Amino acid sequence: MNPPYSPVYIRAEKANVLASRHPWVWDRSIIEPAIHPEPGSIVDLMLIDGTWIGRGIYNPASHIRVRVYQWSSDAPLDEHWVQQQLALACGLRDLWQRKHGELDAVRLVNSEGDGLSGLVIERFGKFAVIQVTAAGVHRWLPAIARWLTQRYALEGVLLRIDDKIAEAEGMTSQRSLITGHAPEGPLVIQEYGVQLQLDLEAGQKTGYYLDQRTNRYLAGQYLGGRMLDVCTYLGGFALAACKHGDVEEVLAIDASTRALAQAAENAKLNNFEQIKFLQGDCFEELDRLRKENQTFDSIVLDPPRLAGSREHKSAALRAYHRLNLLAMQLLVPGGILVTCSCSGRVTREEFLGTLGACARRCGRAFQVIEQRGADFDHPFEVACQDSEYLKCIIGRLV
Repeated sequence: MNPPYSPVYIRAEKANVLASRHPWVWDRSIIEPAIHPEPGSIVDLMLIDGTWIGRGIYNPASHIRVRVYQWSSDAPLDEHWVQQQLALACGLRDLWQRKHGELDAVRLVNSEGDGLSGLVIERFGKFAVIQVTAAGVHRWLPAIARWLTQRYALEGVLLRIDDKIAEAEGMTSQRSLITGHAPEGPLVIQEYGVQLQLDLEAGQKTGYYLDQRTNRYLAGQYLGGRMLDVCTYLGGFALAACKHGDVEEVLAIDASTRALAQAAENAKLNNFEQIKFLQGDCFEELDRLRKENQTFDSIVLDPPRLAGSREHKSAALRAYHRLNLLAMQLLVPGGILVTCSCSGRVTREEFLGTLGACARRCGRAFQVIEQRGADFDHPFEVACQDSEYLKCIIGRLV
């Protein structure tokens, strides 16, 4: 074994879970040591009989006590190994782009999906944004930034750690610069012919939701007539519908005034004058529209994550039921509903079951036309199906 690291012992009854190579070791799965390893230290996972299982990073502040990165003891868990993983991840994106064309914006690393739990990297032109969701990743940030800068001739690498993740992982929330300089203003990218202006400094998460890239394009081709876009953020689905669909007018709703201001700029950038933007709570606005007996030919629902943990799942399913029921009550016969869930705790089967229950309450049938997930640059590891989070359902209510 090379080199020796501090041992952390796993309960025997949890060994089968780790045998499937799931990269998360929960606090309840380990035998608490008398002397704890230092936070952020590299540890070897062992059974009490001395059997070696894997290698990862220890975090006593998190319920995910160890993030596992290696399943072979042959190589040290060091910067060289991380850079090899980066090359593998970026090679996948390069392969796709060689066949389909260069993208202005692409996710280069998708956490567990690329064997780098807790690390998300997105490139926007000459800039990259790193989102850290696991404290142990900090040790590698300088090496990652150097590798990215050299590989893509970047002008700047930015760091993002949001408040909820920071609290769960014992970190400090951050919006900072790792190397180079930040963009002097908003960047403009192209997405299937739609121009999008992004503010990497002020945007949510890494700046934009690239996971819905192709879903926006495909859904846009079904959308027409009078359209309602709920939780529009920067206007992605509304813009795609104007570009690729047959919409006459769009009402786009979001709770964030900052996001709506940027969405309005995107509408101007593309000369889409048929979009009207409205700030408000999605549930309240849908209920108001229902009470006013308004109807729409097509509706998009793309809410933020509603179930961040197992404890929130029941409440999330109730929220999805309420949201989709309100939307179906607003749809004309034969209307198109594009409805999404980015809550990994809610399975595809549970989400479809919720849609079926909503349709029954309306006394109607919901035909599923397409079922989609996250785009190609968001792969998931089959051993960690928790990371297959996105459901995008394109259907018709009859």
